[in-house]
Amino acid sequence: MARTRSDKSLARFDRIALVLSGGGALGAYQAGAYAALESRGARPNWIAGTAIGAINGAIIAGNLPHERVLRLRQFWQQLSRRAAARTGAGVRRSLRRFLSSSSARWSGARPSREGAIISAAELRELVQEAVDFERINSGAVRLVLGAINLETGAETYFDNDRHVIAPEHVLANTPLPELPPVTIDRQRYAGAAVSVAALDDARPADTLCFVVDGYDPLPGPRGGISRSAREIAALRRNHDLRRMVAFLGERIPPALQGNADIRRCLAEASSATMTILHLVHEGNAAELAAKSADFSIPVLTRRWQAGENDVATSLAHPLWLAPPPRRLGAVVHELRGGVAAPPR
Repeated sequence: MARTRSDKSLARFDRIALVLSGGGALGAYQAGAYAALESRGARPNWIAGTAIGAINGAIIAGNLPHERVLRLRQFWQQLSRRAAARTGAGVRRSLRRFLSSSSARWSGARPSREGAIISAAELRELVQEAVDFERINSGAVRLVLGAINLETGAETYFDNDRHVIAPEHVLANTPLPELPPVTIDRQRYAGAAVSVAALDDARPADTLCFVVDGYDPLPGPRGGISRSAREIAALRRNHDLRRMVAFLGERIPPALQGNADIRRCLAEASSATMTILHLVHEGNAAELAAKSADFSIPVLTRRWQAGENDVATSLAHPLWLAPPPRRLGAVVHELRGGVAAPPR
């Protein structure tokens, strides 16, 4: 993987992972974040995505490195143009329908197609124009797409290491709530909330992981419930535990190392570390639905630039790419609205 001279600190990582969540038009922030990674030679070799993050992830994995940013930009420009053509002077009416259809999706009612910002057929066309599915299925970049099986309520992962990825697997994440669920093998699917948990299935390796959220509420009594933060915390606990098992395994007397129970425990050990950079564009729940439906070019441009700025800030931090302390398997750094939070 090519790297720029200024980012030699990336050389210690065996894997660069990119986790992209949902958020409709807030996904432009993710595209800008990737553009900054590409400009610094930090090309992900493992991508997880859901909802609009599944489309961004598929565009990245489904193109040659030097074409990815251009394809992302073209996709978002086309999406903005088609959304503008549909909304026009009736944008407020469409946003009300957007809110209505968001509620309908989770209440089980049939969502209205009248207020759709883009039709399912148009979105499929844009995805097929932007993504080379043969490249995705070559496995050059691992791609995992998370979705909810509406028949069972279970989270499902479409993984190009195990599945042949097609447009329906990308669109199964229903990146816009007013679009209908997608049926695959007689099962209906809609977008999952976050894909961080998919990283637990990856083989142990020293990993730099960017978790890029267009929106994630602040935890606590005055904020919402941050599912990303919960899943990141669970992932960190697992890595810390594996690291501790490896640490203890080094101290087990040779006479006991042949014990079957001990061998079974040591099989879960790992000395690999994970550095998680959690980048959040929007943490305020006010007008969230309207923001996620605003596909105007000026707004998308600001979000794209914010993504670029936040990645640049993260990579420039003097301590964030340093190895975690020996006792830790993972360390988490967070940037919200361009402001760094204390390390976790």
